[in-house]
Amino acid sequence: MPIVLISSIILGIISFNYFTLTAREIQDLAIDDLQTNSEIEVYSISNILSNSILFINSNLERIINSPSILNWNVSGIDRLLSLSLNATNYLTDGYYVLNENGTLVTFASKNKESYSRYLGIDLSHRDYFQIPKQNHTLYISTVIDSNDSVPRIYISLPVARENQSVLEFTSEGNSLKNNSSIFKGVVVASIPIKTLGGFLESQMHPKFNGEVGLIDRDGNILYASNQSFIGTNYFEKRFQSYLKTMMKDQEEDFNSIINHALISKNGVQDFAFGQNTTTIAYQAVNILTNEGENNRIGTLFITFPHTLAIDVVTLIDSLIIVNFSIIFVIASISLIVSITLLRWNRILKSNVKQKTLQLSETIDQLEKANEDLKTHDKLQKEFINIAAHELRTPTQAISGNLELIEMIYIPSIMQITSLDKSTLFKEFEALVSDKEKLSDFIRRLVSTYRNSQRLEKLINDILDTSRIESNRLEIHKEYFDLNEKIKNVIKDTAKQSDDPAQISGGNKTIDIQFVSTNEPLIVYADKIRIFEVVSNLLNNAIKFSEGRPIAITVEKKEFTKSIQIKP
Repeated sequence: MPIVLISSIILGIISFNYFTLTAREIQDLAIDDLQTNSEIEVYSISNILSNSILFINSNLERIINSPSILNWNVSGIDRLLSLSLNATNYLTDGYYVLNENGTLVTFASKNKESYSRYLGIDLSHRDYFQIPKQNHTLYISTVIDSNDSVPRIYISLPVARENQSVLEFTSEGNSLKNNSSIFKGVVVASIPIKTLGGFLESQMHPKFNGEVGLIDRDGNILYASNQSFIGTNYFEKRFQSYLKTMMKDQEEDFNSIINHALISKNGVQDFAFGQNTTTIAYQAVNILTNEGENNRIGTLFITFPHTLAIDVVTLIDSLIIVNFSIIFVIASISLIVSITLLRWNRILKSNVKQKTLQLSETIDQLEKANEDLKTHDKLQKEFINIAAHELRTPTQAISGNLELIEMIYIPSIMQITSLDKSTLFKEFEALVSDKEKLSDFIRRLVSTYRNSQRLEKLINDILDTSRIESNRLEIHKEYFDLNEKIKNVIKDTAKQSDDPAQISGGNKTIDIQFVSTNEPLIVYADKIRIFEVVSNLLNNAIKFSEGRPIAITVEKKEFTKSIQIKP
């Protein structure tokens, strides 16, 4: 049993170390794959967004360089705007042309009827008009609430009369410089934030369980899963207060990741929050100008919680639990089997000891029974000898008396037939006439009768002995007077003597003295058995009296009655 327990403990320790190491390796591999997938995903979506914005910028450039815009041909401009909208309707919802005063001249929109009321409206106060007018540069706005209260991002290019304009990029910004150019207005493309968010979400793989966000170069949130903060500057107090509430004193670490991402080209970092860890992958969104320079729009973020790694660890933990459960079950079963075997061994030893003791007792009982059988056999032989002796005495007396009767008194009694009775009658007449012979004949008959009764009594005693041995002796109880029963025993014993008042014992005459009580002595017993007991006691007293008188006394006690027979 100790070996089983030690083996189970060693097996448990080895299994625990193996599964723990395996779990860590699998978790590290899962995290590495997660980071790699996040980097690939953010890079892919960033390129798609950059190319889409670049395509919108190309449409704007085609429009501002078209003859229709230079000649201010509104119908031609409308066709160009509609074509551009159809080409980029997955992201934009309208193209607009504003004149040099900032007045909306024409537009192409998905909801043209609703926007018709805005024709001629003054939009000169908007940044997407003022900045291109002042700087002659490409302008991409932050989130702006439009006149219809829909938040949008606007991309605009200035319109110049000469189409030989050169787009020049300097360290101070993008500028369209031509000393001879005349500002004629701007061409604007609008991107609804909702559409932008849907576009970004659609570019993510369906099985990629992450979230996407976009912050422009000034720190303004262009898109986030919590759309209530769209248009809010990330570093403003409102958002930082919200961040502090959510991060619970870990906002500085999170801000450090965001600050690094806004000035870096790309990267990936893990952020631990409580018991959860999230991978943050980021990629700069740039537009490559015709001069080959990058114009940074903002930074794209993808966050991916470590649910897969957690699931893997949970699975490994489950496997460890199952493994330990199996080991525990095996150890428990081994322990139970060991305890059961030890208990069975003890029970078996106890049973063997008990059976051995029982077997010894049985052998002793058999030996005792064998001794009892030997004793019984001896007693039976003695009983048979005594019975044979007792039976022989009355039998010989009866046979002797009958032979004398035949020989002396009635010789023809044994030979007489039904056809010849005259001889028998003559012998009887002769016997009756001889008084001496008649007296002797009568004495012989009485002796024969007494011996026949004695023989009958012996036979009944033998039968009773047989019944006692076979447990078939029946007792028939009744009420009777014990005094009368003793007197009957004395009378019956006296009948066996020639003098009823005296009983002969050997060659001597024995006087029996019995004085009964004044009142009847009633007992509840078997008459016959009481008669036999008293008769046997009296006969034994006669045998051993040696001629002395025999006194019979009856004593009545509180609950018993006793008989004493003393010679």
